[in-house]
Amino acid sequence: MVDLIPQFRVPAIMPSARGAPSELANPVSEDKIYVMVEKDTKESKARLGWTINVLREVRHPNLITLIGACPEPCTLVYEYIPNGSLDHWLRDSDRAKQLPWRARICIATELCSALAFLHSWEPHSIVHGDVKPGNVLLDAHFKSKLSDFGISRLLSGGKRSSNNTTVVHLTKPKGTIGYIDPKFLVTGELTTSSDVYSFGIVLLELLTRRPASGIANVVRKAIKAGTLAAILDPSAGEWPYTLAKKLTHLALSCCEMSRRNRPDLKSEVGTVLQSIRASC
Repeated sequence: MVDLIPQFRVPAIMPSARGAPSELANPVSEDKIYVMVEKDTKESKARLGWTINVLREVRHPNLITLIGACPEPCTLVYEYIPNGSLDHWLRDSDRAKQLPWRARICIATELCSALAFLHSWEPHSIVHGDVKPGNVLLDAHFKSKLSDFGISRLLSGGKRSSNNTTVVHLTKPKGTIGYIDPKFLVTGELTTSSDVYSFGIVLLELLTRRPASGIANVVRKAIKAGTLAAILDPSAGEWPYTLAKKLTHLALSCCEMSRRNRPDLKSEVGTVLQSIRASC
C-alpha cells in the first residue's frame, strides 16, 4: 500500500506532534507540508493503511490531498493547509469575526460537495464517519478541505439496515460526541445518512457558533419561540433572516432522528446550498 505513493523520511518529529498535524519542510521542495504521526500500534497502522487506500484513489477539490507516507514511524504526509481547522476559527471569538456569513455558506457548500462525492463513489459509497469542524481544514483562501479518514468506511459488504432499506457497515460506534448519528450509536449501523446528520450539526454551528451537544434542540426551541434571530452568531455579520431561516431548516432536516427523513446531500442539500451561494 505505502509503496504506491511517495515515501518520506521523518527523522525529527517531536513527541508532541503525535496525533495532530505538524508543520515540516518538504524534503523534496521548499514548500511546507503537514505531517501526522500516530503511536506505533496495530490499530494506528491499520488506520494508516486504510487512509492511504482511500486518499490515493479519491480526489476532490474539497478533500485533503495525501502526498506521501512513512511507515516508520506511522506517518501520513499531507498538503500544507495554512489556516488550520474550522474548529479553531469558530471557537475563537476574534477569529470568528473573520468568517462572515457568506464565507460560512461557502464552507458549508464545499463540505457538502465533498461528502456527496464520497457517498456517490463507485463501485461503493464511502462514509467519512467523523464529520466535525476539527476535521474541516481551511487553506490560504479559506477553501475547505475535509480531512482525517481514519475511521471512514466503504459500504461494500452488501449488508442491509435493520429495516432492510439502506446499505450499512456494522461496526462499533466511533466518532465525536455531539456529531455522532444517534441511530448509529444505538444500532451500530454506519450509513451515508450518518454523515448527513453530522453535516447538519456543523451547519448549525456555522449559523450559531454554539456547542454541538444539544444544538439541534436549542435551535428547534428558538424557531418555535420565534427567537431564531437571537441565537444567530453576530460575529458573522448581519445574517439575512430569510436566508438564515432557510439554512436552519435545511440543517435540522439533516439532523432528523429518522434516517429515512434525512435529505440526500447531492440531490437535495447541495442543490439548495449551491443556489444560496450563487445568490449571495
